[in-house]
Amino acid sequence: MIVLLAVGGVLGWLASILVCADDRQCVLANTAVGVFSTLVIGWLANEGSLLVRLTASALLFSFVGTIGLLAGFNILRQAFTRQLH
Repeated sequence: MIVLLAVGGVLGWLASILVCADDRQCVLANTAVGVFSTLVIGWLANEGSLLVRLTASALLFSFVGTIGLLAGFNILRQAFTRQLH
């Protein structure tokens, strides 16, 4: 489980670079989104057995899912920030 959290953090960080959301204030949020999406999408890609094995396809699906989820998260965050100002 610790490995999955580390992989999720790295995928969240890499996805934040690709999405151009490398805001220093939101590093923790980007990492949390990466961990969440890695756990959920990786679990779905491995048919519920993510803790048994970690496959390349699960990592790829997790990375793509992290990019999508992070892009959506940043769009919502920007819309909410604009609404407050």
